[in-house]
Amino acid sequence: MNNSTGTIRLLGYAGLIPFIIPALLVASASEYAQQALSFAGVYAFGITSFLCGSWWGAALDSGSSKILWFSNLYFLTALVIFVFAPFWWPLAAAVMLIAILCTEIVSGLFPELTVAYRKMRVLLTLIAAASMLAIHLSA
Repeated sequence: MNNSTGTIRLLGYAGLIPFIIPALLVASASEYAQQALSFAGVYAFGITSFLCGSWWGAALDSGSSKILWFSNLYFLTALVIFVFAPFWWPLAAAVMLIAILCTEIVSGLFPELTVAYRKMRVLLTLIAAASMLAIHLSA
């Protein structure tokens, strides 16, 4: 394992903490549930934006303008729901995280990624999406 692989793994799994802890706080009706709900929503929006933004570099490498359109569509959809329908945002975030991953897989957007990274990314996405779904169902 090279240095960046270890860092990717560490940051990837640590990035689940802001999904999991708020989900537990909201589901347990903690006194901090409202703050946790807000925090998880902002964090999920940030991750969604980050993932969509990463597509721009891949689009430059591949010359595909279609992926740029999808990137903007996902981002603008997330923005509209996050701002104008915050009650639905946790559910939408769960769906969007999975949709972003599926789009990456189907389009072959990142063909150079290792199998180990792809497996980790699927696991991270499923846990993050499940956390946002738990938040939506518990809120």
